[in-house]
Amino acid sequence: MARAIVTYSRGWHSLAVVRSLGRNGVDVYCGEEAPFAPCFFSRYCTGHFQYPSVTNDPDGFIDYMVEKVQELKPDDPDEPYVLLPVHKETWLIAKHRERFEPHIRVPLTSYENMATLHDKGSLAEVAAEMGITIPGTRQFTSQDALFRAIPEIEFPVFLKVREGASGVGLKKCNTPEELTGTFREFVDGYGLQPSEYPLVQEFIDGDDYCLATLFDSGECVATMVYRNVRSFPRGTGAGVLRETVSMPDAEEAARKLLSARNWHGMAQLDFRKGKDGTAYLIEVNPRFFGGLTQAIAANVDFPWLVFQIASGQKIEQKPEVDYSTRTEAPVVGLLATLEEIAHDERALDRVRIVRDELKALGNSPLDDIRLKPFWDTIRNAANPHDVKAYLKEMFATHEDTINDVMQSDDPRPAMGFLFPLALMLKHGKLSMGLLTAEQEIESDKPRRSFRDMLRHPSWRAVALTAALYAVSLFTVNADATAGNIGLVLGAPFAIANQMFGAVTPEQLGTLAGSIQHTLYHLVTLGVWYLVSAALLRTRPDQA
Repeated sequence: MARAIVTYSRGWHSLAVVRSLGRNGVDVYCGEEAPFAPCFFSRYCTGHFQYPSVTNDPDGFIDYMVEKVQELKPDDPDEPYVLLPVHKETWLIAKHRERFEPHIRVPLTSYENMATLHDKGSLAEVAAEMGITIPGTRQFTSQDALFRAIPEIEFPVFLKVREGASGVGLKKCNTPEELTGTFREFVDGYGLQPSEYPLVQEFIDGDDYCLATLFDSGECVATMVYRNVRSFPRGTGAGVLRETVSMPDAEEAARKLLSARNWHGMAQLDFRKGKDGTAYLIEVNPRFFGGLTQAIAANVDFPWLVFQIASGQKIEQKPEVDYSTRTEAPVVGLLATLEEIAHDERALDRVRIVRDELKALGNSPLDDIRLKPFWDTIRNAANPHDVKAYLKEMFATHEDTINDVMQSDDPRPAMGFLFPLALMLKHGKLSMGLLTAEQEIESDKPRRSFRDMLRHPSWRAVALTAALYAVSLFTVNADATAGNIGLVLGAPFAIANQMFGAVTPEQLGTLAGSIQHTLYHLVTLGVWYLVSAALLRTRPDQA
């Protein structure tokens, strides 16, 4: 039977790879350096294993993987057997492919191609030579050179590490002080040498698009483009809610760039479309990508296509792209919408009106204090009908989306939430960098107790928790939203219901029923507190 090995099993896009291959009858073995990986729980995972750290022990990782590849090799040499790295281990495996290829097929482009195009500095040079449009890009090999160039720089600009993804090592700088300060932080924080110093890139006002493509020895096999409707953190974070779009000029640029380098395997290219409609190439990632679920939902099943190519099959016809579907990442999709609401001027205006009325009330003479206008203002700002309509509008983008993790034929990977929960409990924060492996999993820090995490909540964390609890309670009882987002907002109540069961009015009159009902709401509040800590992006014990 056909067999595959998939790495980085904690990634949601890795789960998409496993499901794609498993649904096509492939035996899939999943590898990961951490426990509780979502792929380990999938019904399509035939077996799983833990390997040494890709970053801290690269030699150990390669040695282990070579042994594992030989151990899992099918008895029948004619059976397709493919290694599909998913994340940063892609570079390491490509660099040592000669150790793998006697035993397993490795559908990757050359390491030289990867190194050249993933580095944003060399990509800028290659693109300029080929006439591919990119934002104006400058690199400085000293902080003094950056200081001298400040008068020539038009703000805002983006500061970017040469190799990074998922919003890590990226910041929009609006002033010279912010640019020089962030430059220093990146150099010191990432331990960069002068040749690795961050790039200063022209800010292009426009929208971001992700182009995914597959090449077979220089020939384009499949292409699709999607955009992130929401990202978390907003503005520069990873995309968490997506839709498929058409972008012919970006597709042409990708074909031109990758065909010239005889590309083989996956590539994901980021573009920004300017206000004038020009598509600017931003970066190239030579691997599977975070929005892989969107591509598969759009009828471009990249994992299965890659497996077919690696098995020696020729893809005769490009898949026809379906533009009707949307996908979203679990939990962080909700966080992104809540963050949009927190920055929405319409919601902020209601708060400002109440604040101004309260200020006017405080400035009134004691003998002329009138509470009625103040209470009328509060009542109007919190009008249930307006709130319900507003919530429906803000959450409409979540309706009928396909969830990256929670799918009816394979529900168990939801247990993979134990991994980010374990990270949060251990490190006191929920970091997108940690979840996407752009930051390392820290193994040398002592575990912090859950009680220690919760004993110092501030009023901000408490207030946000109360607000989220109220919104979710309102949603469950008033049916303010529908579809997937309604399920998400009601998820804490569903979790508590699974743990303790529903309490009938008759049971509330008993001691056991009262305890059960109390625990039910404590669990719900606890879930929303963890969400609040992540949304505020502070340590839960300092929130």
